[in-house]
Amino acid sequence: MSWTDNISGAFGCVDIKFAGHTNEVERAVELLEAANKEEIGFAAYLEGIEDWLKSQGCTQQHIDEEMGKVKNLSSYLKHD
Repeated sequence: MSWTDNISGAFGCVDIKFAGHTNEVERAVELLEAANKEEIGFAAYLEGIEDWLKSQGCTQQHIDEEMGKVKNLSSYLKHD
């Protein structure tokens, strides 16, 4: 299983928003851990997620918004 197999779990099924709910935050952490375990660099991590968003038919505006969340460390934490 590749780290990229975990991408969809970090996003909402309907809205395709990154880590919007507690269970998605947990899966976002698992996604990051899986990428780290496979020694994926940050640029490749971002590219893989962006490619997945494109494959879901997301608009560029939506991709830009969600990638901002992916890059933000606070998105991976349950508590503010």
